[in-house]
Amino acid sequence: MSTRLIIAAGLSVLLAGVASADLVNDATGEVNGWGVTPFSIGGVVRTPMFTLENDYAPINYPYGIGYVPSPGGSDGEDVDLEEMHLRVTATQLKVLVVTSGSAATFSGQTFYLGDLFLTLDGQRYGVVTQSASRGLAAGSVYRIDSADDVAALQGGSRSYLNDTHICTNDYGAAARVVQIAGPWAVDSDIDPAQRLGTAGIVTDTHNYGKKEDGTFLVEYTVDLSLVGGMPQAVNAHMTWGCGNDVIELNSTIVPEPATVALLGFGMGLIVVRRRKASR
Repeated sequence: MSTRLIIAAGLSVLLAGVASADLVNDATGEVNGWGVTPFSIGGVVRTPMFTLENDYAPINYPYGIGYVPSPGGSDGEDVDLEEMHLRVTATQLKVLVVTSGSAATFSGQTFYLGDLFLTLDGQRYGVVTQSASRGLAAGSVYRIDSADDVAALQGGSRSYLNDTHICTNDYGAAARVVQIAGPWAVDSDIDPAQRLGTAGIVTDTHNYGKKEDGTFLVEYTVDLSLVGGMPQAVNAHMTWGCGNDVIELNSTIVPEPATVALLGFGMGLIVVRRRKASR
């Protein structure tokens, strides 16, 4: 392991209040209840149901891939968002995120995996991933009403918070990395009255082989009653505190009369521009 990067240990401490369970089948690596086996589909694939971006960065980082803290190389790839999956039923919205860990240290500063941000029919919500990042209770669901309710990227020498380079990206117009990555956490001074309830969070780790050993998985379950019922349009977004990597998906929901909401296919596959440098 690089001396510049330390993946934080003790997930039970960092993820206080979050259940650790057998989310992953130890024998096969399949995520229970999802029918998904991370890293089983190569390359970059984006549909309304899932986003797979292993070894890929959606931002053209200013110094290129492999320069810390950008993804790639021996350090940045260890702070990586690999996959995001979405499921919606008649009563719940579930998001599965596959990543490299919950926290990592560059040059003595700890950066955290971001909170999950959801935009449902134009209204934004934040689901707190871990209490260690901003002191809010893990699993708390907040209504996001303004820019003051969210925290920008973490500062420091290994952060893109104060980087002024304009970069192209897969998600919109060229902008600074901090703008493309967006907020990484619900801000600790958010009005407590905006807390809507608690989402279920289950985490697990699994060794998928070689550089994917120690892969961290986190499943969020949000009761739709907390967010006004069945949404028609969903955006799910997450980034690391340093802005190292970003992952998101968009979907149009088409409810069935029964219990499962099918995800529409309004967003086609996006052409792959480049891949992260291999380690």
